[in-house]
Order: sequence, then structure tokens, then C-alpha cells
Amino acid sequence: MKSKYLISAVLLMSPVSVMAKHHHQQENSEWQTIPVAFEMEIVDGNGQPKTITPSCAFDTVPNPLDGTPLDNSFRFYFKEGKSKNVLVFFNGGGSCWNDATCVASLALANVPDDRPTYNPSVLQENSPVDAGGVFDDDNRRNPFKDWSKVFIPYCTGDLHAGSSEVAYTDVDGSITGFPGAPVTVKHKGFDNFLAVQEWMKNHFKEKRRHRKAIDKMLVTGSSAGGYGATLNFPYLQDAFPRVKISLLADASASIVSEGFVNDVFRSGSPWNFENTLPSIFRSGLGTYTAADLNVDLFQRLSYRYPRNRFAQYTTEFDGVQVLFNKVMDQIDQGNTNPFTWALQPSDYLYFAEWNARMTASFEQLADTTRNYQYYIGQGSIHTIMTDDFATDEVPHPFYDERSARGIRFTTWLNYFVNSRWFYPISLAYQGD
Repeated sequence: MKSKYLISAVLLMSPVSVMAKHHHQQENSEWQTIPVAFEMEIVDGNGQPKTITPSCAFDTVPNPLDGTPLDNSFRFYFKEGKSKNVLVFFNGGGSCWNDATCVASLALANVPDDRPTYNPSVLQENSPVDAGGVFDDDNRRNPFKDWSKVFIPYCTGDLHAGSSEVAYTDVDGSITGFPGAPVTVKHKGFDNFLAVQEWMKNHFKEKRRHRKAIDKMLVTGSSAGGYGATLNFPYLQDAFPRVKISLLADASASIVSEGFVNDVFRSGSPWNFENTLPSIFRSGLGTYTAADLNVDLFQRLSYRYPRNRFAQYTTEFDGVQVLFNKVMDQIDQGNTNPFTWALQPSDYLYFAEWNARMTASFEQLADTTRNYQYYIGQGSIHTIMTDDFATDEVPHPFYDERSARGIRFTTWLNYFVNSRWFYPISLAYQGD
């Protein structure tokens, strides 16, 4: 392990050597809302025509003021930057994969300080405006303030990787008022991603005609979006084969239960993974295990793309990730009552187990790959790329985080993405 001082010397290199140079005037400094059609014809990565149907879990969501239905059509956001660089961000918002998580958990929307296991609304918590963090382009410390940015909302409960419509059951009638009634959830996160990718290909193809090709790209996402960024990375690299693309998965350590892996990472899963995952991940369906899922996913990426850069970030006791690990474990044990899933003071063993498994997987990846690194911060805050889970003590995690050997997260991330010569530097908070 390198000393703090040597690491600092590497990370605090001259900004000229690690920051992209900018030669173009900003065309549009405001966020644009990009509408998406309900049905689209595209050409997939194999050159075959494909029909996609972008949408959120539900076509409408109730107005929180009076309950009237609001249009919940999928859309995404784009902001033109000054440089030739592009940041693609997959937003977070939980997940759902069975009756309990996709239907019963919706009742938690009425519980103070609690929420369903997924967000089905594109209208709430799905905008980059005032999100802070990497989207704060007025902050001079933001290494990506001059980058163009694509923000992909998340409203499908499928880690941005599903393409199915599933009729789940409202077992006790708590949502529909009719016990046993079906509730259809549209897991169309992959369709949504493909719609965004198609727009990107067309948009930047037009830019190339004006000598404004993409120089480099950072694919990232927080929480469920971190998984979306990871699982869809190969598609973006294939769509932009001449672009240098890096991946940062924020607060998505893949510490899950065996039941979840068996339910989701298999053929015939509710999210239709056998028809949506890239081939390097699809080949593992039915063989993935909870113990090795994180290592397996990132080793596949690292070995397949040896010239790309991969990284993960988390805090040591991420409360939301621990909560989802508990939810999965409770479901495996047969507890499908969402009102009993919240973390309790007695759940310290869940925190300890999660930390041990996360740390072991990160360290194994750092030891077995040459193009992967991690940053493990102090505390239990969930996500770092935006201010969505900021606290009074840490109001701006993206800029405040420096608990791992005193190195600022932004400095570490800037070096990871922008350094000409890459040497993996993994950092972890050292307890007293």
C-alpha cells in the first residue's frame, strides 16, 4: 500500500496534466428536457431493427395535492458543455422484483420517514436541476463543470436494465382495495436507456460534422443508477467505440442476498435480463452468486475492456445499501411485510456483515485487476455524486468527502478520469 504522502503527490499533480483542455464556447448552459416517444424503431448493436417502448412503471402517478392523475411519460435531460467531454448519469431510486417490493411497499409512501423500495415517478426526485454535486457547474472545484451532461431519470424499478411488463399481485388489497388484484408494473429501464443512447448517437453524430466529436466520457450513476451504469457500460462503449470511457459506480456495491440473485440474475427473471444484458453479463445468468456478484461483474468488465477505467465508491456503513440487504434477507426468510423492514438499533449485525462483504469484494477486485480502483469513505451517507442524501454535517458530499487518507474525493475522481497515465489508487477510511 502506498503511503499517504506518495498518493497525495500523485493525485495533486499539476491541473494542466490531468484536466481536459477546452476550445469551444458553450452553446447552451441550461438543461434541456428531451421528450421520448412511447414507441421507437432503432437499430441495435448487431445492426438489427428493434422496437422499444420507453416508459415508467406506471403511465400516470397521482398528484400529491389532490390525487388527480399526472402524465408519467419518460423523458431525460441534457446540458451542453464547453468541452468535448460527456458525463452520462444514471439516476437512482431503489428496485422492485416481486409482489412485496413492487406492490405492497407502495403503501410506505404514506409512512413518515419511510418510502417504497422503488420510485415509479419520473416527476419526483428525477431532475438534475439543483441536484448539486457533479451537476453544480458554478463550483470551480467541479472537475466536470465544463462537460456536457446527460441525466437519465429512473422510474422502472429494474436497475435501468429491464424490458418487460409484469402483473404482480396486491395480496392484501392495500394498494388497489381488492385483495389478489393484479398490478402491472412496466420494467422498461433498458428501453429508456436505449432511447437515450439513440438520441446521443444522433446528437453527437451531428456534432462530428462540425468537428465536435466526443473526446472522453464518464459513465456514472448513484445507487440503483450505479448498477445501471455498470450493466449498460458495454453498450455505450460499443456505441462510441473511439471514445475513451470510464465508469464510476456510486453506492452500488452489489452486496445482495442469494434469493435476490436467484430471482433476478437468471433466465426468465421479472426484468427479462436474458434479453437485455450485454453478452459479457448474460453469459453468467444462472451461475452468479451473492457472495461473488460484485467481483464477477467488475472482473468481466476489467478483463473485457483492459484499456478502460473502472471504479466504485461507498461509505463504510451505507445505510440505504444495508437496508436493501436487510429487505432482501427478510424476503428470503419469508417476511413480505414492508412495514417490518426498516432498520432498527438491533440490526448492527446487518451493518457488520455488509461492511465485511463490501470491503472484501473491493479489495479482491483491486488485487486481481489492473484498471479498477475504489474509495471507501467514513460514515453511513448514501451516494456522493449529488446532494440527494446530504446531511447537515456533510452538506455537499461530492466536495466535502476527504475521509480516506485525507484525499478529497473530487481529487481522486479527477485523477481517475482525466489523468493521461493511469495508476489505480484505492483508498479507504481508516478507523481509530
